[in-house]
Amino acid sequence: MSREQIDRIGRFLVRHQAIFWTLHSLWALGWGIGFIVAGSKHTWLLRYGLASVGLVWATSLLLPVLLRSPLISEERKEPARRLVLWTQKWQLQGLAFFILPVYHRSATYPSRNTLFMVLLVVAALAATIDVVYDEYVTRQTWLLGALLAFTAFACVNLTLPMIWHVGGLWNLAAGAFLATSVFVSFWLRHASERGRSLWQVAAVGLLFLLVVTVWRPLVPPAPLRLVSTTFGTSLSEDRLKVSPAVAFLSPAQEARVFVVAAIQAPAGLAEGVRHVWSLDGRKVSESRLIDVEGGRVQGFRSRSSAMLRGLAHGQRVRVEVSTVWGQLIGRSEIEVR
Repeated sequence: MSREQIDRIGRFLVRHQAIFWTLHSLWALGWGIGFIVAGSKHTWLLRYGLASVGLVWATSLLLPVLLRSPLISEERKEPARRLVLWTQKWQLQGLAFFILPVYHRSATYPSRNTLFMVLLVVAALAATIDVVYDEYVTRQTWLLGALLAFTAFACVNLTLPMIWHVGGLWNLAAGAFLATSVFVSFWLRHASERGRSLWQVAAVGLLFLLVVTVWRPLVPPAPLRLVSTTFGTSLSEDRLKVSPAVAFLSPAQEARVFVVAAIQAPAGLAEGVRHVWSLDGRKVSESRLIDVEGGRVQGFRSRSSAMLRGLAHGQRVRVEVSTVWGQLIGRSEIEVR
């Protein structure tokens, strides 16, 4: 192939680069759908998610240094930048789409979980659409830091309980610490470029850690999942299930109602949950802390009861199952007829 032909091809690619990047984004979206399928069937691959986060984190911090150094000639800096960005996008979009179905199974709609799921979808799309990631996200240091910090938190929050059976406070602390470290590392670079002091960086880091910790109830309690609930007016002799099960409640001045909620969790994982009872939106009772152990195909059966007074036609009794940290696992309702 002659030099003239190569130049002609180069000019053609430059002239139609918008079309080619659009086609690449569509291909990337299809690739992401493939990761959704993989994430729903092969969750053991999550152990490699942390490596993806580390790779993107390291290359994001090193890329500006590399481009400013004399190690790369001027004509090769832009191709080198695009190669690094393509690698980052491939890692981030694969990870975000991979964990999406796992969180979806644990989320409750509508609830406060919805905001987290929207942010996760936005993060996946931001890493998929080339124009958005290359020309906007990566050129805003704080935005790239926030995107990677959010993805890192979502990955750790899921990987520790599913792969290493670490839940509760340790999982919360690890996810918050990693997310804060990622964000602060980007903000530190941003602050040095803008002449900000280390005290300002520390204040931003503390604020971000507080936000990550306080907003914990917004996060779906993956991998915990409510698989079934059964209401009844009494328990069976073995006290493992309600007997008889009822599809609705009858009006009564006073009635004790039981519920058995089956919660699915990975083998080896232990968590504490609570049942919160409400009548037409008004809280009437809260159970003691119930220890749930994972590994059962049909789910660990948690049980509680509440004394309900003044049940009338049309009222609805709701039970919300939450972790000790306030994450909603699921809810179920029964009507008074």
